[in-house]
Formats: sequence, C-alpha cells, structure tokens
Amino acid sequence: PAKSGKNAPKLTWKPIIRESSPSQPSQQPETIFENRLFQEQLTTSWAKDLQKILQEKKVYFFFSINAMGIDIKVGEKSLYDHLAVPLFAFMVDHPMYHIDRLNKGVANLIVSCVDKRHIAFLNKYMSGQYSKVFIPHGSSLVSEPTAESKRMKDRNIDIVFTSTYRDPDYYRQQWESQTPFISSLFDEIAERAMVCSDQSLMETAENVFVEKGIDLEYLHHRKFWLLLTQVDLYIRFQRKKEFVSFLSRLPVRIEIFGNGWESSRITTPHMKFNPPIGFIRAQEQMRNAKMVATVMPNFLEGGHERVFTSMLSGAISITNTNSFFTSNFEHQKSIWLYNFDYSGLEDELISVLSNHDRLQSIADEGRRLAQENHTWLTRANKIVEAVHCHKFFLS
Repeated sequence: PAKSGKNAPKLTWKPIIRESSPSQPSQQPETIFENRLFQEQLTTSWAKDLQKILQEKKVYFFFSINAMGIDIKVGEKSLYDHLAVPLFAFMVDHPMYHIDRLNKGVANLIVSCVDKRHIAFLNKYMSGQYSKVFIPHGSSLVSEPTAESKRMKDRNIDIVFTSTYRDPDYYRQQWESQTPFISSLFDEIAERAMVCSDQSLMETAENVFVEKGIDLEYLHHRKFWLLLTQVDLYIRFQRKKEFVSFLSRLPVRIEIFGNGWESSRITTPHMKFNPPIGFIRAQEQMRNAKMVATVMPNFLEGGHERVFTSMLSGAISITNTNSFFTSNFEHQKSIWLYNFDYSGLEDELISVLSNHDRLQSIADEGRRLAQENHTWLTRANKIVEAVHCHKFFLS
C-alpha cells in the first residue's frame, strides 16, 4: 500500500461499547497469510504494535469480527481508506446489532454476513457503498480433525445443549416500558415472529407497519433498532426455554451447559444443568454425546458454528430447520432438523437414540460433509476470494 512502510500514520481509536454481545466464533479462521491479532483488551500497546506492523509489512487486508476496529482513524479519515487497505468485517450477528459501526462511512470495507437475508437488509437499511458477501459460520476442532471419533455405542450422553439463558421477559420489559401504543406495536411484532419462523424479524416488522399504516421511514430510525434488537433477544431466549422444556420430556440423559438456567424452573431427573464451559471443554462433551442440540438465532439462510462443531466431533447435530441446512444436508441422513412445533420429534428422538447403527450412519455423513465444506479453513478461502474481488473491482 502506498501509505504503509516508514511513513505509517499515527492512529486514533475510540471504541464503541455495546451492552450486549451475541455469539462470536470460538476460533479465528486459518488463512494462507501471516496473521497479527490486535486486541485492545489484552494489551495497552496495541496501537504501537499495529503501527510497527504497518511500517514493516505490506498489509493485504484487515480482518475483524463484527467490524470491531472500524473506528480507527488517521486524523479525520478512516485508517482503511487512508491506507487503501480494505477492512474485512466478518459479521457473526445480525447487522442490526452493529449499526453504529457499519454506518461509520468507511468506503474500503467488505462486510460478510452469516445469513443471505442479512445482505438484503444491508442493501435496504444501511448507508454506504461497500462490498458484501455471504459467508456462514464455520468450525474447526482443537484436536486433529481427521482423527477417529468415538463410536456411538461408546458415547455416554444422549443429548448435549450448550447455551446461556435469561428470562425472556427481561427483554420484553424494554418495550413494555414505552407508551401503550409502542408497547402494543412491538408486542405484535414479537408475537408474530414467534409463529412465523419462515420470515425474518425485519420482514415481520415491515408487515406489521404496513398493516397498521405506519410510515416505513421509521424503520430507519435508531429508536426502532434499539427495540427490535430486544425483540430478537426475547425470541431467542423464549425459543430456548421452549426447546429445553421439550427436551425435559425425553426419558434420555441430557446435559445442559450454560448460565441462567436455574431461573427457567425446568426440572426433570433425566436432565442436568451444568455451569458454562469454554470451547475446548464443549468439544470434549460433544465427543461424548450422541446428539448436540442447537436453537439457531433468527438465521433463515445461514448456518451456525455449533452445528458444524458437533458434526466434526462425531455427534449428530439437531437444529431447527432453515433453507441453508436443507440445501447443504439431508434430514435424518446427515443432520436432524426440527420445527418449533416439535411435531413428532419426541417419538423420533426416542427411537433413533436406541439405534446405534443408524446414529452412526447419520453422524458419519454429517462429519464428512462438515470436513469437506464447513470448516473455518473453507470459509477463510472464501474470505480471501472476496478480498480479491473487492480489490479488483473497487480499488
């Protein structure tokens, strides 16, 4: 880059602080490039370290989770525009959680989304001209990914579920504290979204606004996004609670790991609630489980790290269905999909969990597909391709 090297610029950064931080991938993707990781929380010398790299290296692109670091400036200009080096913002959440970051006016920016519908959202509701690409979550194992996994007959846990919990009403109170009309408006959005699992939350909100004759321009306002993120979190935790309540009916061994489940008041002798565990410990539990359950965020055309990690661990991934999973896997052949009405699911799971040969067949096929198509290394190759395209067409 023209402005790196000995005359590397002085950097300033005022970080954006968020109250909540939804899921982030547990590993940085492997790439063919030399990497340097700068994390302001871990070192106070990050600016000097970054400046040193800019002086000594030719940086091809910057990589960031959820657009963190997009605020770094040279004077009044974005670092990335100043250096003519793109920032690749790998979004692991819905972009509505990061509006302040994405609306910073950085031109030399590539935003990747884990759900195809998030790209449509960016085109419609976010300002700025920048590159966009769909790249879902991936996964990698701490252990050798090609190593033999434990056979189903030797696995002691029937179902593992790793997830935190908070009372959904905590989030509902955020809009119920508004005026009666606004409270009723967001109640309707939330209630419809709970039953319209084939619609994005944004699509549901648009439909409610249209039916009530409310100006769609309000959908661009900050106050709307602040409350819609609370609706999204309400739905996530309500679905988690309903799913765990469903699991509690199964006469099989279930292990749940995560904070907050004591407040759910769900009790059963077959289900054990455990403290939260880190990524490495979670993989250990997955390698001893026959099935690993996931309740997806509101991703209708995207995947999730936990789904692929469980497959790589040799377990069957059980998750709510969407078009991404039905396009990349086959129900009851390489994955186990469910709808939120849980119709027939109880009998299906009880039956399959007693059939080790069938479990092994599904798990083996899911692991094969995950190894071939859904590792972080595979995603890293797509990231590099997107950077090549951005540099060619927009630089």
